[in-house]
Amino acid sequence: MATCKAAVFVGANRPLEVQEFPVLPMEQGGALVQMQMAAICGTDVHAWHLDATPAPMIFGHENVGVVAELSPEITTDVLGEPLRVGDRVIFRDAPCGRCFRCAMGESCQNTRSYGMLRSDTAPHLRGGFGQYIQLSATPWLLRVPDDVSNERALLSVIGNHTALNGIDRIGGVNLADTVVVQGSGPIGMGVLNQVLLGGAGRVIVVGAPESRLELARTLGASETVDIDEYPTPEARVERVMELTGGRGGDLIVEASGGLTAFREGLEMVRFGGRYLVIGQWTDYGLLSANPALLTRKVIRVQGVFSAGPRHIIRSLQAMRTIVDRPVEQLITHRYELEGVNEGFEAHERLEAMVAVILPNGEPAR
Repeated sequence: MATCKAAVFVGANRPLEVQEFPVLPMEQGGALVQMQMAAICGTDVHAWHLDATPAPMIFGHENVGVVAELSPEITTDVLGEPLRVGDRVIFRDAPCGRCFRCAMGESCQNTRSYGMLRSDTAPHLRGGFGQYIQLSATPWLLRVPDDVSNERALLSVIGNHTALNGIDRIGGVNLADTVVVQGSGPIGMGVLNQVLLGGAGRVIVVGAPESRLELARTLGASETVDIDEYPTPEARVERVMELTGGRGGDLIVEASGGLTAFREGLEMVRFGGRYLVIGQWTDYGLLSANPALLTRKVIRVQGVFSAGPRHIIRSLQAMRTIVDRPVEQLITHRYELEGVNEGFEAHERLEAMVAVILPNGEPAR
């Protein structure tokens, strides 16, 4: 284990390169994790096109791995469960506990984001697209129960944890709510899963292509609206209003990041309804929307970004004990390190719902 391989971002729009790195001694108080599965996130694909993205970098921030080395002072995971070499884990950097956001119970502003750190300085291995990842001192480690598959563990940190954070902030899902989900990608599917867990009576998913909408129906969507069939904002709003008897949805969740999605969502909310905005991450500048709808329809709007530790814990527990739908079908494409660029292309062409990298090959089952 003197060296290992990793797929490296070397510059905007350039193919990722598989390079060899030294596996340096573990940092005191840290851990070394052998990667099993890392998702290609839309954030990675977006960053791949940006000149501003630091290079070189090992992507991969949605990860499941096996503890290869563990500092002796770490004997349990964050829930107090015994933790040993050989256990599977979900991980992140620990919150500092000293910043303003920590004091206010929000996501720490000083944590290192694995999968978003340069790889040209030691310890190099800071992203999931490598055979190993080095975790700094006092890492946040959550043991994956033996009866939870890698797929379910990974999906708990793809869309589901962020959706759960947003649903908490917007006040939960009321029993038998009609929920409209704008977007049929991984975040939209996470929202679909979480609102069904919360008691939604009906979920309408707006998106494309048809293969994704078919999967949404398999996973519990009541109806779908294909944006290829309804190509304009006006047509989509009209269709949603038709499906909801002219009232609109009780809760609308924007999970697409589309240019016109926010404007459409305001039109789709019923009087006194709620609008949760997750997907608007790319800064497009000023977009047109009618703010008068907020007051005329008494709409509550909530934005959300990422998730806190409690959402990851609850998401994983739900995947283990409550989710009875075949969510594993969301992982549609698998690639070893050498196929990482094929994975990026499949994601960008919307061929893959979730594409994953297997840095050490397919795990034994």
